[in-house]
Amino acid sequence: MNFLQECELRYYSKDDSTEVLGKMHEELDSTIVSCEHALLCIFNDILKKAPCCYWDKAIYTQTSEQLEKIIFQTPNIVIDENIVEYFIIAYHTYVQISDIINDLSELNDTQTIRNRQYRIPTYISIVEGCLANLFHFIALLLDQTSSKDYSSLFKLNTLCEVMKKNSFSLLTKDIDVNIRNAINHGGIIFREDGKIIDFHYNENHHSVSSSLNYYEFDNLIERVYDAASAIILGVTSFLNNHWANVSIDMSKKAYVPFCMNSMALSIPSIRCRYLSEIADNKQLNADIVIENCDRTFILQTAIEFAMLIYKQYNDYEKYFISFSNDRLQTSWVRFTNDEVYDMISKRREIVEVTKQAINRKDVIIFDPSNEKIDLQEIKYFRFPNYRGEKFNINHITDASLPDQKRLKCNLFVGSIDKREEIIEIINEGIKWLKTLKNIGSPTLYRKHGDMEADALYINIYHFDARRNKELFPSNENFICFVDYNINGNTTLRYGGLPPAIWNQFYHEKIGKINIAWRESKYIRRKSKKIGANELCPCGSGKKYKKCCRENGIYD
Repeated sequence: MNFLQECELRYYSKDDSTEVLGKMHEELDSTIVSCEHALLCIFNDILKKAPCCYWDKAIYTQTSEQLEKIIFQTPNIVIDENIVEYFIIAYHTYVQISDIINDLSELNDTQTIRNRQYRIPTYISIVEGCLANLFHFIALLLDQTSSKDYSSLFKLNTLCEVMKKNSFSLLTKDIDVNIRNAINHGGIIFREDGKIIDFHYNENHHSVSSSLNYYEFDNLIERVYDAASAIILGVTSFLNNHWANVSIDMSKKAYVPFCMNSMALSIPSIRCRYLSEIADNKQLNADIVIENCDRTFILQTAIEFAMLIYKQYNDYEKYFISFSNDRLQTSWVRFTNDEVYDMISKRREIVEVTKQAINRKDVIIFDPSNEKIDLQEIKYFRFPNYRGEKFNINHITDASLPDQKRLKCNLFVGSIDKREEIIEIINEGIKWLKTLKNIGSPTLYRKHGDMEADALYINIYHFDARRNKELFPSNENFICFVDYNINGNTTLRYGGLPPAIWNQFYHEKIGKINIAWRESKYIRRKSKKIGANELCPCGSGKKYKKCCRENGIYD
């Protein structure tokens, strides 16, 4: 056994295949003897994880049995790259939909918002992105057993008819093509605050409509998703049983071979999401999601992964492997072609090669965050927006550092154009923003909580239009940039803009506020200490002691 084979054994010894095979024996077929590396994670997820594990058993059985009949009729059937591509597209779409269901299905939004953000796009993604491509996969297999031409069929309705005529009727039982057509053609209306959804479509040249309650639509989404889970599971079982019929040149640098190699290099605890080339084709990139965030384990995995990639693609100058996790900043390791070859051939020790990569800063592995934070709160947290009579605030984002709580936002004053009123609004906006709660980060520590902000960065505009948000002197919608700091000293050089643009603005400091005005007409220069009985700089006409002194905005 050579060193590369030892590396493969060591890497795949972590794949939990015994446990996955046990689930396959229990739920699918007790006669299964092995699982292809490229299919392991699919079996693992659908058999063990929610929401995938609620697959429809009747649909799985029909899919599996009918696919076996196809290959029984045509034992030499070829499952080529073109056919497999439809399965890969369907599976990748399915993975994304699964994440969407887990993340969005339980949100406490209004029914209208859930319709727009979750129900409508999720249904379409399952039906068109997942099921239609699975049907095309099956149709291309049927094409090899029939005199009919199924290869040119792409319309959903036609594919559904092909499935029904070839004994795959259960696969289409919950697909409502009319609902799909209504959504795609803009024929949907929400009534009673989104609790009822009307679908309008054409049928036999007549305008027709149907309605679903929101919970009926939720049930429909669950049924088509469970159908997709079952079909993917059935197709995966079929591929696992007849892997010898899969004909793909895995050495090709193309979409399908890259995807198949990514799947083959994945195990449940180490997922290679994709392989890709950089523009000049001199570097191969691997994107990995990893469960174990120990630095030594990540480095060891990078070494093993580099050698396994090299086995398939040995003509790249560099191999870049990135690692991510919910609690880990994106980390990466890069080896040169010579280094990977030296490790495989044992021309140099792995320790020596690794030190060389570390010394040229091609090994960047962060420690995972172990801060006790609520990951669910982070996932669903939203900053509030401010809606007032004189101004609005939105697009609040967190720019905090380990020792500074910093927030950014946009503020809109409408047609107000007087300096005094704008200054007053700035003060009110700062007062509202200062104690907004921000939350921690799952991957790195930052100052967070409901304590007073150390810094606020506010872009002030007239109107909240989709365009005209540029911080340019030529943008008449832009009024000024405000940099408020609790200690009066700016923490954002040049306002985060190129100096050439920043220097065209008119700069003024009012207490703890630095303002970069777009136009000179707003500027007033004051440098002396503000007396308690002096007029407040905000322009209210009140004495300072009876106006803004308590807010701590001015010195």
